[in-house]
Amino acid sequence: MLTVAIMYTNGRFHDARQNNASTQMQAFNYGTAAFEGMRACYDEDAHHWLLFRPDQHYARLKRSANAIGIDLRETYDRFVAIIATLIRRNDIRSDVYIRPLVYRDEKGVGLTRPSGYGLSVFIQSMPAAPPRAFRACIVPQRRPVDKSCSVKLSGNYLLSFFAHHAAVQNGFDVGLLCSTTGFVSEASVMNLFFVKDGKLFTPSLACGTLDGITRKSILELAGCELGIPVTDGKYRTGRLLSADELFLTGTGSGINYVRQIESQKFALNGQRLLAPKLRNLYDDAIHGRIPGRMDWLLSVR
Repeated sequence: MLTVAIMYTNGRFHDARQNNASTQMQAFNYGTAAFEGMRACYDEDAHHWLLFRPDQHYARLKRSANAIGIDLRETYDRFVAIIATLIRRNDIRSDVYIRPLVYRDEKGVGLTRPSGYGLSVFIQSMPAAPPRAFRACIVPQRRPVDKSCSVKLSGNYLLSFFAHHAAVQNGFDVGLLCSTTGFVSEASVMNLFFVKDGKLFTPSLACGTLDGITRKSILELAGCELGIPVTDGKYRTGRLLSADELFLTGTGSGINYVRQIESQKFALNGQRLLAPKLRNLYDDAIHGRIPGRMDWLLSVR
């Protein structure tokens, strides 16, 4: 991904090379920052971008910020206006990834020091890519079940780093985490789904799972557009190993497949597979090709 020239920090749009956040900030020292990963799809014929579910991302950002004691003052309209201005000024003629970051900006040592906050937003090009087929393994890292991981806090992603690092060290692409109570939670940086006998399953938020916007969208598309029975619940790893297929979801990654969990392999070809159908349906939704889902999108020109 290519970071573009102009970003936004605390009320001004500026050259990204002049981003001078201090390493003395609470956010840098203690992980007290909240962020979002958003996407906007580019329509070359109409020369506009379709921002995907910005209302859902804004609502989650407010929840995440509140979890670290920040009362986000920016309104939804202001939040969207900042992002739209960045997209227009950078004028990337492709899909883009958007990263808003809210951070505690008090400088100095000590978690109890009072702190204001900063808001920074940058975007990157995100060219379309074919789905990947990951080799995954179960990792020792565990996710807490107190809902602290259902929001997007930068400090939480140290767990994701540990999980990914353990997987790569053992020759795999992705680490699958269980909760502290022993139930499947998610992949290192993606939500997890599995299919059995034509039914779709995903770990519930009670398993320390991130409340993913793509996850939520897939559940809605599967149930309402395809009529597929969907369930979120608590599952042991054995349910994954006996599944018919598995796939992973995320804003930046979209929908990707799991071809192997340790020694257990899964078929990736066949007309009855659900994941490719959902990938195509999701692609239609984010590009504005499903009339009933146009309320998920905001046009930026």
